[in-house]
Amino acid sequence: MSLMMMALRIAAIEALKAGDTLVGHNVLDSQISAFDHPNGQGLRTDQQQPFIAVYTDAARVDGPGQVGLRGNGRVDILFNSGVAMTMTQTNRATGEAEIVEGLPATDAHFEAVLDLLDWQISSVLSDPKNPWSEVFRGFILSHVAKHHARSGSAADQVRVAAGQTKLRVEAFADPAPGQVLDPSGPWGRFMALMEAHSVPQLKLFQMALGAPSSGPYADFEQLTGMTRADAEALKLYSFGGVARDVEIAPPGGGQVVPHV
Repeated sequence: MSLMMMALRIAAIEALKAGDTLVGHNVLDSQISAFDHPNGQGLRTDQQQPFIAVYTDAARVDGPGQVGLRGNGRVDILFNSGVAMTMTQTNRATGEAEIVEGLPATDAHFEAVLDLLDWQISSVLSDPKNPWSEVFRGFILSHVAKHHARSGSAADQVRVAAGQTKLRVEAFADPAPGQVLDPSGPWGRFMALMEAHSVPQLKLFQMALGAPSSGPYADFEQLTGMTRADAEALKLYSFGGVARDVEIAPPGGGQVVPHV
């Protein structure tokens, strides 16, 4: 996994919570028990209302090139949706069990809810008015593929219907430790949104990224994955013969001080 994969997942979850889908705020982060196959006896869920569970499943980088080990390449993001007979409510007027208000809990309506959730996921993540969706798309270089699959079970007379939407995207590389984040860029806006919404994982990102670097040179080893010997051999840190540990004063004068 990577910082980018965690960021994609969090941005998608928060976007869906803010997007007024059928599941409301019941959008789960990587919850393993959302679906289960106990003893191979059919599909089970521990949820009490329709839900979407979001996972970042896999990533593959072919030829990381100039980004080195920070690359993410093609990332699979899974959106598992579920409805079950145990999630129904009884309509007091008709006595019928309903999965959504006005929709009796029939197999056809279970399938319709999954279809609508699939559409809502795509719609919310494409919404330019949703700041989390804007950040989510800002992390993505291109969309590679979209797949949808379904499953169902009626074991022990408990009907469960499940749908899965898998997005395969080409994601940008992780930021380097100490990298200065543009406040108007996707990472800067993501960090600001997490702080504004008290997202608990913010501390993990702050710990991983560290304080922004204030030196005059980019850390080429972190950015590209090259060794320090290669960077020095290429004279990446010696503009005009100035060593890498010296801070260059701005034009107009000022003291030249060692870079810490």
